This record gives sequence, C-alpha cells and structure tokens, in this order.
Amino acid sequence: MQVHIEKMTSDVSVQTGELALTQAQCEKLVALVISKLEDRAREAMRARAATALTTQAAKPFEAGR
Repeated sequence: MQVHIEKMTSDVSVQTGELALTQAQCEKLVALVISKLEDRAREAMRARAATALTTQAAKPFEAGR
C-alpha cells in the first residue's frame, strides 16, 4: 500500500494477515496525521508572527474619532 503525506511518500508492505487495520482505518489514520501536522505548522507560523519585529510604525491614535 502506498501512503502519501504532504511531501513524503512511503511504500508499506505487510504479510497477509499481519495488518490489524482495514484500508479505511489506515486512510483515517493518515488523515489524522496530516491534520495534526497542519495544526503544528499553523501554530509555528502564529508563534513566529507573534514575535516578529515590524519595520513600520502604527498609525497614531487620535482620541475622539
């Protein structure tokens, strides 16, 4: 069975009767792994953006407007 996750492709082979998961269960597991990897990447981008220095000053605050 070939498993493709983002930029990684792996061929997995097992002996008949040794795989405890069905094809549907394997696909669900792969989808879960992809989701977790995307969550980690998104969180890393948020963390980088939160600590990044900007070169532009914010607009001055004008009271009463």
